[in-house]
Amino acid sequence: MALDDGSDEMGFCSLRRGFLRRYISGRMAFGYRCGGLLMDRSITETAAALGTLKNVLITGHAGPDGDSIGSGQALASFLRRLGIRTTVCQSGDIPRELAFLGLTGIKRPERPSLTGRDAIIFLECCLPERSGFTFTKDELGALEVFNIDHHPDNRNYGDYNIVDPGVSSVAEIIYQFFVLKRLPLLKNEAAALLTGIVTDTGRFSQKNTTPECLEIASKLVRSGADISKIYNHIYGSQKPARIKLLAETLGTIEILKGSVACMHTDRKMLERCGAVYNDTKDFINYARDLDGVEAACYIREGEDKKIHINFRSLGKNILPFAKKFGGGGHKLASGVTVSGDYDKLRATITRDFAAYVRAGK
Repeated sequence: MALDDGSDEMGFCSLRRGFLRRYISGRMAFGYRCGGLLMDRSITETAAALGTLKNVLITGHAGPDGDSIGSGQALASFLRRLGIRTTVCQSGDIPRELAFLGLTGIKRPERPSLTGRDAIIFLECCLPERSGFTFTKDELGALEVFNIDHHPDNRNYGDYNIVDPGVSSVAEIIYQFFVLKRLPLLKNEAAALLTGIVTDTGRFSQKNTTPECLEIASKLVRSGADISKIYNHIYGSQKPARIKLLAETLGTIEILKGSVACMHTDRKMLERCGAVYNDTKDFINYARDLDGVEAACYIREGEDKKIHINFRSLGKNILPFAKKFGGGGHKLASGVTVSGDYDKLRATITRDFAAYVRAGK
């Protein structure tokens, strides 16, 4: 079973909002612990360390989304402006709606080369393998490892760990590097970071849309990011095949235990509609948004023959349920990728998830 972050919503770490400001003011000391997560370097120290590098590899989680791609593009531009040779490698298909960010520089090798590099930066990866790439312990041990994330289940495996479940997105953290280095944002950098925030907050509709998040978004717009253009590229350019697939998928919705919505998409549905797996992105929101629904489960049969499952909740912590199957993510939005018989797993997961959500009611 493979880990799937599953979501874009805020985690449950008892980290007060605005901790990045405390980082910058120097009040976040070495070894600060929050909710069981060790923040072992200040963001100021991390920004300084980044500036000393010469040859860097950046990678985000497999099956990239707007935050991992947008943050990676902005960070790569930031490092290059500091004179640092930077390569971005990504595992999995890149959503076509993100092409407006100019993604020609992203490499998609089977395995990135670490030869000649002095550091690797993992974005939104609770563990290195979440990147979809395999690196040996010796390979990583020879490099400075930077681990930048906002998921509460991150394992703090880096030499530099900046992990904050209290921010909406990694894009918020990357923004702070520009502030610390007093580097004015270029228009393309602002657009990339705003894309990360817009997608990870569900268009500023989820609980992780904090005052700090909105303040940063405002500054990104002032730096030249066109929020209307971002919206139109990501949400306003739907393929007919995707809409057909959505119609079929919505037809599978079942309401279990009175308040748990479950739906699915199998490979036959993809083929009938002429759609691809990436077209299923955000479908789960339709189930979650039904009147009276407390939680939702969406099961997808991928083109890789793996079964990808997303969970959403309006209140109950569903992360422990995802972890039972080797998954991860956030308190209100998590996921898992498994292998096995599709129909049997679908029946088991939906039944057990509904029982879990309703337990104690």
